Amino acid sequence: IPKQYHVEFIDEDHGIEIPFSRHFDIVALTGMTQQIYRAYEIAQEFKKRGSYIVLGGIHASVLPEEALEIFDTVFIGEGEKTWPRFLQDYEKGTPKYLYRSDGFVLLEQSPVPRYDLLDPSLYKSFSVQTTRGCPRTCNYCTLPIMFGSSYRHKTVPQVISEIQAIQKVNADAFVFFADDNMFIRKDYAKELVRQIAKLGITWGTQTDISAADDAELLELLYQSGCHWLFIGFENVSRTGLDFLDENKWKAKQLYHYESAIEKIHKSGINIWGSFLFGGDNDTCDVFENTLNFTLKNGIYSGSFTILTPLPGTQLFQQMSQAGRIIDYDWSRYTFWDVVFKPQHMSPDELAQGVAWVYDKFYSKENVADRAARLKSRMRQIHRREIQNVKPTGSKKADS
Repeated sequence: IPKQYHVEFIDEDHGIEIPFSRHFDIVALTGMTQQIYRAYEIAQEFKKRGSYIVLGGIHASVLPEEALEIFDTVFIGEGEKTWPRFLQDYEKGTPKYLYRSDGFVLLEQSPVPRYDLLDPSLYKSFSVQTTRGCPRTCNYCTLPIMFGSSYRHKTVPQVISEIQAIQKVNADAFVFFADDNMFIRKDYAKELVRQIAKLGITWGTQTDISAADDAELLELLYQSGCHWLFIGFENVSRTGLDFLDENKWKAKQLYHYESAIEKIHKSGINIWGSFLFGGDNDTCDVFENTLNFTLKNGIYSGSFTILTPLPGTQLFQQMSQAGRIIDYDWSRYTFWDVVFKPQHMSPDELAQGVAWVYDKFYSKENVADRAARLKSRMRQIHRREIQNVKPTGSKKADS
């Protein structure tokens, strides 16, 4: 955004009250599917006050016609190129209704986000995106819609400059790398992590289970301050994973899940596991099986959600054509509400099963057990580090 613009960042999710009484020339919003009705409400209020209202994001990219019923301009796809074009057109008095990203952006040309606009008192964690695109083919994922399957990344110096921009806002911030799969390119990832290690930050990221296959990467992650990896296990049965991915990449990893988890834990890194319930091959025993898997393997934290056919995905198209979607109220596409007909259980059984897993996983007894196992792992790693330190001034050690 050119310097002559005065910019304010208003984050309702973090408690900032929206100043509807004030006038803004341009009000730009983004929202995921479950948030989109609120975005529409905000837009209509500002439109009454004479603001020019625009929308971007995944939902707008999938359903631009819906958004154009309310918004003056809608953006489809990545915005690095289309946003400057819009501002130029706006200043000329000729903004278009629709701006579509032609091809994918060269991330080397992506600007440093305006972290300086954030109120540091509201955020303990700050996000950085180093890569876009994922070669996996999960049928429930919106990633290919926005970013495609080709893997792109920023330069290492570019990422470091973004982290340093965060440190100027909050020197002790936790950094969350919001990549959908950060370690597809292991050579790039290792060089980046080596440079991150020099900054003294604590951080976490999203990846898949294949990170466990590279011992050097795991060691670099631990030494660089990586505290946890968010890993999408999704399901603990072969048939459950077969349904989610036509190429069956995750299904092929299933039999290595436990050994991979052990490798990651032994490296000193915790795992935040993600699991989806309600696939066409899931029966009611999936809930207890998943809970037992997480407890047996000492998963540090867990996200347990209901499979949700987001608009634009392959799953949405299939279920819509089959007449299985029972609710098109976007506000219920939260991953905790059932909006489709499951194959082998009722909608109530699915919702209650997910609630049961949450209740059991986060019970006082199981939280205490995971905390004890985590402390035990950390003590073992600490002892290993002490044993590996070479004593100074000892002839015997030098020999």
